[in-house]
Amino acid sequence: MSIEVKDVMGLVAIAVLENASFADIVATMKRYAVGAVTVVDADRRPVGVVSENDLLLKEADPVRHSMSIFESRRRRRDHDKAAGATAVQLMTSPAITVTPGTAVRDAAKLMHTQRIKQLPVIDPVTGRIVGTLHQRDVLRVFTRPAAR
Repeated sequence: MSIEVKDVMGLVAIAVLENASFADIVATMKRYAVGAVTVVDADRRPVGVVSENDLLLKEADPVRHSMSIFESRRRRRDHDKAAGATAVQLMTSPAITVTPGTAVRDAAKLMHTQRIKQLPVIDPVTGRIVGTLHQRDVLRVFTRPAAR
């Protein structure tokens, strides 16, 4: 029997709406002591994620007045994020999600390959966010009794 996301996930999802301001996102991350927030649409469906790394671009990559035609797509996206003021402009999208029935092993592989520390958990029918799976939740599997 494999352990599923629903067995270890957090039932609280820290999320902001697409029009949340930079300051609101920072305040939300600080208030809940998280390194990322899920960006949801009006129907509570994840559309992206804003991480601390996305926010750091404001300071690390000040917006320039001209762009080079030789810049990579990623570099242009970073410049756009650095200029962003709302969640929809700052987020990385699409949101990489799992469902409560996803095997923890598969979620762990996804986190590792995508280099992400948390995953929004969505209802498989409605697509709405129902919780969050953090790396520490996955690691909790190793502290469970061997019989489980």
